[in-house]
Parts: sequence; C-alpha cells; structure tokens
Amino acid sequence: MDEPFSMRIVNDNSDSMPTDLFPVRADSKGPKTVAIILIVGSFLMVTVGWGDIQNSMKDDLSDSDVDLILENYRQQNVNVTSEEYQIYHDKMIENNSYSIRGICLIIGGFSVLIGGFLTYRLNILGPKIATGGALLATIGGWYGSWLMKNASDGLLPPELTKVHELMSYLCGICMLMCTSLAILPLINASAKAAFNQKDRIEFLENGEE
Repeated sequence: MDEPFSMRIVNDNSDSMPTDLFPVRADSKGPKTVAIILIVGSFLMVTVGWGDIQNSMKDDLSDSDVDLILENYRQQNVNVTSEEYQIYHDKMIENNSYSIRGICLIIGGFSVLIGGFLTYRLNILGPKIATGGALLATIGGWYGSWLMKNASDGLLPPELTKVHELMSYLCGICMLMCTSLAILPLINASAKAAFNQKDRIEFLENGEE
C-alpha cells in the first residue's frame, strides 16, 4: 500500500525576497546645504523689510533719495517728476503697503533664519519654522508689492506702473521658491532619515546618562 503523500514548505530566508531593495540612506549634507541657502536668503528678506519700515516712517523723501530712485528711469527718458513720486510715496504710506510688506518680510526673515540654524543642526523643527516664515513672507510680500502697484495706477507713467507690477510677480515667485526650498527637507526621504537618525542618537545619549 502506498505511503501517504505529504508536503512541507521549508522557510528558507536565503530564497526570500528582501523587504527593501532600495534602502533609504540618511543624507545630512542635503539639509545642511538647504539651511545655508535659507540663512543667506533670510538676511536679504530682513534687509528689504527694514528698508520698507524705514520708508513708512518718512513723511517726505529727500531730494537725494528721489533722485537716486528715479535716476535710471530718467536715463531711459521716462517722464516722471520728483513731486509725482513724492505723492506716490504718500499714497504707499496711506495704504500701508510699506508697513505690510516690511513687517511680513522681517518676521518671516527672522523665522527663516532661526529655522535655517535649526535645520543645519538637523532639528526637525527647523524646516517647519522656516516654511511658516517663508509662507508669511510670501503672502505679505506679494500683497504689499501689489498695493504698491495699485498706488502707482494713474499717478506714475505706465512704464513705472508696469515695473511695479512685474516686481510684485517677481516677489511672489522668489518667495514661493524659498518656501519650496524650506519644505524640501520635510518631504525628501533621505533628509527625513537624517533627522530621524539625529533624534535616535540624542535619545541614546540621553538614556545612557
């Protein structure tokens, strides 16, 4: 009589497929490079914002300031007088475009600066703070620039109005790029692995003490 047939599956780890064919490697250089760019960009944001705040506190621009601003336009035969630009300056004070853009850029710039330093130290709070600051600067910077453009409508020559319109778009694009750069370490797998690796090391060091 034939013996009963039996089959046994042997679990051989050598023949099993690896669970992760492409393991994510922690990359600390990427976040640190992003951090340096953010720190440099934050200084530019704060500088522009401080200039706006100073302009918001000037009731009247000096003749030298107006001549410096309009020098390039006059060389291109754009017909604009100092009195017209002074009225434009007054309108920007009235509609708070100086203050809005200046305050948002300064607060956003300092947030990006702090976030940049934390990101360089591989602290996960860094890119979060930098992203929030960059978003604030993006919204406030664009809105302030748009108000400046609206203030120039019907007051300054069309050439200058177009320049202010283009500047509002350029401000928005630059700040959106800054925001994208700040959020990059949060969505990049290698960068996130570097943050997690740093957290594990600090946890082990604190546990041994």
